[in-house]
Order: sequence, then structure tokens, then C-alpha cells
Amino acid sequence: MEQSRPRLNEEQIMIQAKQPLARLVVSIIVSSVFWLYCAIVLWFFLSAVIGVNDRYSGVLKIAFKTTNGEIRTFLIIGLAIFCFFFLALFLWRSYNKKRFGSLNRRKEPAYTSIKDLERLELLSKDQIQELQRAQYIEFDVNPLKHTEERKHA
Repeated sequence: MEQSRPRLNEEQIMIQAKQPLARLVVSIIVSSVFWLYCAIVLWFFLSAVIGVNDRYSGVLKIAFKTTNGEIRTFLIIGLAIFCFFFLALFLWRSYNKKRFGSLNRRKEPAYTSIKDLERLELLSKDQIQELQRAQYIEFDVNPLKHTEERKHA
């Protein structure tokens, strides 16, 4: 059998649906709230790193009872933990690559011949010929699903 072909442009899966106006408005509001939350969290950490004390980040620091130094310490500890795990996983990868090699086993599968399909005993010769000829084929019974039933019959 031949290798699978790429999809045609008109078959690309891009789902576009018309939404009711109320749903669109709610979606925009929820999305905006989450983007605003992300901006506030980013500014909270960024203001502590660069040492800016404005009233917005100040309110958050008072609410969380933290100082710029504590936030910097938290970020440094988080960065150290990230670097530790990154280094450990990198060393583990290097060890495995050195011990087992690159393990580059992916390759294109060999072409399937008609004799290979016949040896599987899933389809009749007529169905195999039709499968080779037609661009679209419809089975009455799924040949893979009912293999066990045919073996027992």
C-alpha cells in the first residue's frame, strides 16, 4: 500500500462557529479578567525584582505580608529548583545516550504488498483488489473487529 497523503487544503480542520452575542460577551469578559490577573501577578514579581514600589504592587505586598527581599528569595529558590531538575534530567539523558546509543529507530515502514494482505487473512481477494482500486471503500463488517469471531467459527 502507498503511504498516507497529506490532507488537501479544503480538508484542514478549522472549526469556526457563530456564537450568540451573549456568549461572545461573556467569553471576552472572562478572557479579559484572566489576562488582567496574569498581568497583575507578573507585575507583582517584576516590581519586586526591579525594586519598584508603586501603590498597586504595594497593596499586594501588604495583603500577602511580604517584602521585595522575600519575593526575590522565593524567585531565587524557584530558579534553583528548576536548574537542579533541569541539570538532573540533562545528565540522565546524557547517561542514557552514552549507555544505550542514540536509539534512532524511526524509519518509514516498508510497502505492504498484496501477498502480505492475503497472508493476514482479514480480507478476501476481491476486497483487497477493491481496496487497491477504490479511493473510498465501505465494509459491511469491520474485518479487524470480527477477526476473533471468524477464528472461532
